Amino acid sequence: MFIVKVVAVLAMSIAIGVLYRIPRRLLGYASVTGVVGWIVMHGVVLNGVNSIMANFLGSMAVGLLAELLARILKKPATIFIVPGFIPLVPGREAYTAMRFMVEGRYDEGVAMGMLTLLTGGAIAFGIFVSSTLYRLTRLSTDYQIESRG
Repeated sequence: MFIVKVVAVLAMSIAIGVLYRIPRRLLGYASVTGVVGWIVMHGVVLNGVNSIMANFLGSMAVGLLAELLARILKKPATIFIVPGFIPLVPGREAYTAMRFMVEGRYDEGVAMGMLTLLTGGAIAFGIFVSSTLYRLTRLSTDYQIESRG
């Protein structure tokens, strides 16, 4: 069952890449970024960590891998980030929150809506933190190389 989910995430990432017109030769790299982020998120959830932290760690993986691929392939990191974070987006939770609201179950709807917002914030913050850490590490390494010689 896990393999089926991984293949579905790969297909979803490829579809998003095609939708956003990512160049064909970069589509494989971009879709692997989505699979890696989802595997990290899924693995963390299986170890008993809550979904908000799992999405944060998954988006950290996406951000770091996107920055690494951007430097290796000399392309913008956004090409790899967009298909990478889409599998982490809490669509089911957003749908459930709206369904609860329509059904008049406001307490449950607000709770699910909060979970959706916190998960989305965790995804955005994870990408921000990982990109910032990667760039700061890169700057300090470049500075050390320049000061030596």
